[in-house]
Amino acid sequence: MARKGFFRFFLEGAAMTAGLFLSVLLYSCRDEYRHFDRGEVYLRFSQDTIRFDTILTTQASVTKVVTVRNPSSKAVTIGRVYLAGGTSSRFRFNLNGDTALNQRNIVLGGKDSLYLFVQTVIDYRDQDNPFEVTDYLKFELNDMKPQQVVLQAWGQDAHYWQGNLSARVPYEDPLQGSFYKEDSLSFRYFMWNETDYPIADRKPYVIYGYLAVPEGKTLEIPAGTRVYLAANSGIWLRPGSRLKIAGTRQEPVTFTSLRQDGNYRHMAGQWGRIWLDSASGPHSVGHALIRNGQTSFWAEPGIELEILDTRIENMSRHGILTKDAHVQGVNLCISESQVNLCLSRGGDYEFTHCTFVNDFYGGMAGVYNRCLYLSDHDGKEDGASATGRLERARFNNSIFHGRNSLQVKTDFKDSASRSAFRFTRCLISQKPVPTESNYDSCLWNEDPFFVNADAYDFEIDTVVSPAVGRGDPSFVQGKAVTDLKGRLRSLPPTLGAYEFYPEETPLLRFRKGGKR
Repeated sequence: MARKGFFRFFLEGAAMTAGLFLSVLLYSCRDEYRHFDRGEVYLRFSQDTIRFDTILTTQASVTKVVTVRNPSSKAVTIGRVYLAGGTSSRFRFNLNGDTALNQRNIVLGGKDSLYLFVQTVIDYRDQDNPFEVTDYLKFELNDMKPQQVVLQAWGQDAHYWQGNLSARVPYEDPLQGSFYKEDSLSFRYFMWNETDYPIADRKPYVIYGYLAVPEGKTLEIPAGTRVYLAANSGIWLRPGSRLKIAGTRQEPVTFTSLRQDGNYRHMAGQWGRIWLDSASGPHSVGHALIRNGQTSFWAEPGIELEILDTRIENMSRHGILTKDAHVQGVNLCISESQVNLCLSRGGDYEFTHCTFVNDFYGGMAGVYNRCLYLSDHDGKEDGASATGRLERARFNNSIFHGRNSLQVKTDFKDSASRSAFRFTRCLISQKPVPTESNYDSCLWNEDPFFVNADAYDFEIDTVVSPAVGRGDPSFVQGKAVTDLKGRLRSLPPTLGAYEFYPEETPLLRFRKGGKR
């Protein structure tokens, strides 16, 4: 991966060099190259420090760009540009198409600019804790003291696990519709065992392909574990296996994309799913953070899943997808997916004190982008639809909020399913407002006043929020006595995953609009 990244970097430089060759031929014809400034000229940089977010060892970073400007009306000759760390530097640069580590006699016209591209790969290994790498890009001009651009990157070593087997499995997405007809999925995987793949220390785990848990095994992931997943990768709980995610409030278990720098930090769809295959389980999830994949949990028929105190955000398809499963969720915050909860083919569900927010920009906006899709079939339109029985679906003291007017969609083929679901004391974005008796004391189309949705902060911002004090106290029991941050709930409680604590919220807060 690292070599490929640098190879592309140098190819880009070669292409730019060819383009610049013609410009060099024109130097003698332009006035700004006929006269040179030999005095004190200080180059101006668009930024004097280039910082890279934490990069896993051996992974190439994004390329960052800096402009180098000559403020003089006359041309200058930059005598030398080089990395202070020399050939041992972990950084590489491309200056207007030249990728040499030591560049000399670069002519820069009056009031003109050069483009500087910087990239890094960090290959220090066997270090548990994150570490910092620093170097300096030096510019020598007119016998003056060299100017410099500071280069900083934070690195983190990791365990790298890679699939060595191949699988092709059926793939049925209830929301794929006529525009998305994929019926099978191919991927690489490896069979996990405790001896060859122990989860035992503080370094992150990087997975290429799917980690498959065999029959009779329980994959237990302890608090503080960080799992980074590459494209077309995930976790596969095969029949007879179990998953136990044992995070804590102070040290959640994190599943996220391999790339975390630049625009990749908030890019959905970079990995696959945590697939709970038929006849696996029961599964339990506590205090997890799951980001930037396609689907967090994909539960096949008959799966039992308890999921508590968990944040799921920025998924390109589903927050949670089920097919006739049994799911209990408390203190969930699911945001930014095409569908936050896709509960199909019936099943048995109860979600209490959850926050579902759908402001997803992608997919078929207004058609599939919503907080909840609840059905008793698999969505096929060709007459071969698989149906199930919705035994029960309860949504208590929760928030369903989003940018379009249809955040809750129910779709039933069996008339008995229409009486099996109920929303109690929920705040829902929905137009027109439903008239069925399935909705008990709900609030409609009101702004819950989140602290900062653009930063995934869905705590309640103000005491005037319609969510404050509107919950049913009878649901404040068991796992719901405390909120997602571990704080005791008031009676009556605030709707959603977070209890409102006025002493923790500034009286005046400016909430940013727009998307990140």
